[in-house]
Amino acid sequence: MDDRQSHMLLALRQITENVSVQSTLEDAMSLLVVSIRKATGADCCSLYLVDSFKKFLKLAATDGLSKQAVGKARLRIGEGLVGSVGEKQELIDLADAPSDPKFKYLPEVGEDEFFSFLGVPVLNQGELLGVLVIQSKERRQFGPVEESFLVTLSAQIASIIAVSRSQKDSSSESVQAYVGEQGTGGIAIAKAVVWQPEVQLADVTVQHTKEPEVQQELFHQSLFQLQTEMDLNTLHMSENGKKDAAFGYVSGYGSLLDDTTFQDDVDTEIMANGLTAASAVKVVAERRLSDLASSEDRDGYLDLRDMSEIIISRLMNFSSRAPELKEDVVLAVRSLPAAMVAELKRYRVCGFISMESAANSHTSVLARDLGIPSVSGLHFDINTLNGRTVIVDGMNSELLVDPSESIIAEYRQMMLSGREQEDLFSREKYKEAVSTDGVRVRVELNAGLSHEEMTDLPEQCDGVGLYRTEISFMMSGSLPGEQQQVQWYRSVLKQFKKQSVTMRTLDVGGDKALSYLPIEEINPALGWRGVRITIDQPQILKTQLRSMIIAHSEYGNLQIMIPMVSRLSEIVTCKRMLSQVVKEVSAQLGREIPMPKFGVMLEVPAVIYMMDEILGEVDFVSIGSNDLMQYLLAVDRGNQKVSRFFEPFHPAVVRCLKQLCDKAGQRNIPITVCGEIAGNPLDAMMLLSLGYTELSMNYSELARVRYTVRRVSIGALKDIGEQALKLCHSEDIRKIYLDYAQSVGLGRVVMPAGAKHIPSDD
Repeated sequence: MDDRQSHMLLALRQITENVSVQSTLEDAMSLLVVSIRKATGADCCSLYLVDSFKKFLKLAATDGLSKQAVGKARLRIGEGLVGSVGEKQELIDLADAPSDPKFKYLPEVGEDEFFSFLGVPVLNQGELLGVLVIQSKERRQFGPVEESFLVTLSAQIASIIAVSRSQKDSSSESVQAYVGEQGTGGIAIAKAVVWQPEVQLADVTVQHTKEPEVQQELFHQSLFQLQTEMDLNTLHMSENGKKDAAFGYVSGYGSLLDDTTFQDDVDTEIMANGLTAASAVKVVAERRLSDLASSEDRDGYLDLRDMSEIIISRLMNFSSRAPELKEDVVLAVRSLPAAMVAELKRYRVCGFISMESAANSHTSVLARDLGIPSVSGLHFDINTLNGRTVIVDGMNSELLVDPSESIIAEYRQMMLSGREQEDLFSREKYKEAVSTDGVRVRVELNAGLSHEEMTDLPEQCDGVGLYRTEISFMMSGSLPGEQQQVQWYRSVLKQFKKQSVTMRTLDVGGDKALSYLPIEEINPALGWRGVRITIDQPQILKTQLRSMIIAHSEYGNLQIMIPMVSRLSEIVTCKRMLSQVVKEVSAQLGREIPMPKFGVMLEVPAVIYMMDEILGEVDFVSIGSNDLMQYLLAVDRGNQKVSRFFEPFHPAVVRCLKQLCDKAGQRNIPITVCGEIAGNPLDAMMLLSLGYTELSMNYSELARVRYTVRRVSIGALKDIGEQALKLCHSEDIRKIYLDYAQSVGLGRVVMPAGAKHIPSDD
């Protein structure tokens, strides 16, 4: 053993002894990095520890890097050299680290002057705890002596770190984590306040009255008061740019308040049977709830129950409103009426959790559109939450109860990172989506309601790739006439008069119902929906086409698209009707109206085998990726038991998308992708790699995707696409896109802070 090895051995023993007697983990880590730097002669020593979620390595202590970066600088496991050490759990010894492809530059840590790099994993019983790193300003490898020293020392300190963390966790109550059935929005951290309606249907005792006229008047006054409040809330949402939320609010409760049969039944119970108003509402509601319980209309059941309890509370002089609060809270409820969701912001509610599922309910839609973090479908005693600190993680449908300060700090960092990212994207929202190798990508908008309050919207996108006409239909209490529809379509065509607007004909059925066109089916996803309905009801389709063409006659920027096509005859029938309508409107207006471009949505797997015939009939095609994937993989993504199988990187999905793109390209037919995968940066990279250059997405995703496109090479992505087509497992395919994203500095864009990916089991 030479003198250097003897010196290292002595230093190893001294460091282990000195570190082990420190009173806190922070003191131990600070002493450790200073001692290692001196013992090895390195210019810098740093320790990174795995965060609470085992996703990031955070700088925990350093002697040589910026002290201000401690607790802030972090790398995702697998990202950069430090992340690679953690992911592979193997040491890395480099003479010129900045020249390595895996090197990740973090400007905030101040490592510009360091070249050599030696990193070793810190492991305890096979579990990664962190990464220990030494660096030097010279371009040299540290060699076997330093490698052996760090590996041995990391094994010694691993037990100290593990024991310290265990003691810290046990010194306070361990966090309780619950996974819900549905989540919306981002993250909320606050004390929980439990709220329950003052009156529930089961609590109401049926009573009779000798003054039925008085009770009838009370009932109608309560309805009027409630309707007035709803109108004010709806106006408030619309004026604040929340028209989608206003629609969800009105479509649920507005239809109930306007249901004259409900009012007539209550009046009958009061006048004919002598019940009090509250008792009459209870009797009528429970009778109808019994019928709904045996149907598939879960949302209708909850809407009716909640609204009935609100009316009864008013009749019995209770408010059924959220409590007045002096600080931000998370509202915990059995079931949150949509009538309250619209007012949550006023009551300082930053998030809510619901025991009952709201997967497709108006409440969930409202929460999402209003940007309120929520988790629903939880199963435990709600009363245990009152006054306790909770974290609502809407991205991952998780609720954490009594989190430690370290966990709260992690989530606050995620919230900060999310806001910083949004600011970053927003600064470039007007820049066109042109890749680093000069390829122009069209980034279009998915729309459903007017965005007239956003006068700069056309500058933020390349037109409207999908206008969902059914949303306006769902807002109406009855089938809208031609004049009303012309007004809707004229508004959006005018707003985007210099760009194309692709309007999809009425797409209802499945999970989108019209109150005035009830559809009851055992399996609605495979039932009477989309073009099947409008062909069976030709007057609906003809009126809609006439309205579109009249609006088109003024602006000339319309494209028409047919949804849920599964056979060639549907296309031929719709084209024939469109041609007839154009002739009729031209004759009516006394001038020739140009035929709008005509296309179809590719959502049913049958079209994959009919592309040659379909492309011969259309001017363009658009992929409805959500439905196409659902049918292709036989997965209901709203079902928690199987939602993990809804995987855009599934080999069958990737190969299907490639085949559709190639077929359209061979015929020079434009092809667009709509749906969630177009608006997700990582998924969008996959689409670009397969040859797609037209993507359509929701407004909130436009800036992020444009930002992403401007930082990728289409040529490089196409090479990755060729690799993806040869792979057989979703995770292998996903990884090659993640690796590329990280190599071009988009790691945190494609994997936002807090988002978790559940591996698929294919």
